[in-house]
Amino acid sequence: MDKWGLFMVSIGCLLLLFSANARTGNYDYLSLVTAIFLIVVGSVLAFKYKQPKKMKD
Repeated sequence: MDKWGLFMVSIGCLLLLFSANARTGNYDYLSLVTAIFLIVVGSVLAFKYKQPKKMKD
């Protein structure tokens, strides 16, 4: 599941990169919100599964 979190973060970063128009300086807000959502969800997934599992005694 850690791989899916990193995949979502990378897709979110690409969307964030392409949500801005360099010529006009405008943002596509739907792409921007989607990118931020993917980055947050992917980060949560990546950090959730990175934490060490507690061993049962």
